[in-house]
Amino acid sequence: MGFQLFLLLFTRKFVFKSRPFFNSGFTLAFIAVAMFSSKSIFIKLAYEYGVDTTTLMTWRMLLAMPFYLYMLLRVLQHPMRQPISVNSVSSMIVLGLMGYYAASWLDLYALNFITAHYERIVLYTYPAFVLIINALWQKRPIRLVELSSLTLAYTGLLLIFYYDLSNLGEAVITGTLLVLASSLSFSFYVVGSQKYSGKYGSKFFTCVAMLAATAAIVSHFAITHSLTDLLQPLPVLVYAAAIAIIATVIPSFLMNAAIEKIGANNASISGSLGPVLTTVFAIFLLDEIFTFVHAVGMTLVIAGIYYLSKKHKS
Repeated sequence: MGFQLFLLLFTRKFVFKSRPFFNSGFTLAFIAVAMFSSKSIFIKLAYEYGVDTTTLMTWRMLLAMPFYLYMLLRVLQHPMRQPISVNSVSSMIVLGLMGYYAASWLDLYALNFITAHYERIVLYTYPAFVLIINALWQKRPIRLVELSSLTLAYTGLLLIFYYDLSNLGEAVITGTLLVLASSLSFSFYVVGSQKYSGKYGSKFFTCVAMLAATAAIVSHFAITHSLTDLLQPLPVLVYAAAIAIIATVIPSFLMNAAIEKIGANNASISGSLGPVLTTVFAIFLLDEIFTFVHAVGMTLVIAGIYYLSKKHKS
C-alpha cells in the first residue's frame, strides 16, 4: 500500500504535470533511465550464483568495451573541437578511474550488504556532493534554499537508514558507507567532466573514461584473481552481458540522443524516476520489502534532490 501511494503521488507531481514528457525526447530519456535502473537488479541476480564483485565488474567492462572502442574510432574520424593534449587525456583518464572504476566497484560491492532499492536511493543523492564540491571549488557559500533541499533529502535517507538498520542489521552501515563513497567519487567525475565534455565533446570524453576504467578493472582482476575465475556459470555471464549492454551501453546512447533533442536540463527530469523504477523492479523481481517508511523516505530524497537540481539550474 505504501508503494502504491508513493507511486501515485510521484507520478502526478513529476510526470503528468510535465507535458513535454510525452514527446520523443522525453520518451528516449525515460527508456534510458528505466534501463539504467535495471543495473542493481542484474547485479543482485548475479550475486545469487556466488560471483564476486571484481569478477562481475570485469566481465561487465570487457563486454561493454568493444562498443566504446568503436565509438571512439568513429569520433576520431572527424575533426576534434580542439587539439588533444597529453595533459587533457591524462585528466580524462583520472576522471574515468574515479567515475567508472572506483565509483562502480564501490557501488557493486555495496550490493552485497543492502537492498537494491535502498542502494539506488543513496546513490541518487550524488548531486548533493556535486553542489558541495562546486561550492568549495568556487569558494562560495551554500545558499539557504540549497541547504534546505539537502536537509530534506538527507532526512529521507536517514529515515530509511534507521529503519533498515533496525530490521536488517549492521550490514546496512557498511553498505551505506560504500554507496556514499561511490557517490562522492562519481561526483568528482561529474564536476571534472563539465570541462572536458565541453572541450572535446561528450562522446570522446565518455569513451576515454570508460576505456581507462576497463584497463583499471582488468588490472585489478589480474592482481587479485586467477584467469580461471572468469569461468562462471552461464547465468552469471548472461547477467554480466545485461549489465553491460542493457544497463550501460544502450541507455548511454539513448540518453545522448534525448539530450540532443530536448537538452540536458529537460532530460534530467526523467532521472527522478530512477529510484522509483529500481524499486518497482526490486519488488517484483527480487521480492524486496518496501514499506510506508521507505515510501516517505524516498519521497523526501527525490523531492530534495529534484528541487536542489532545479534551483541550481535556475
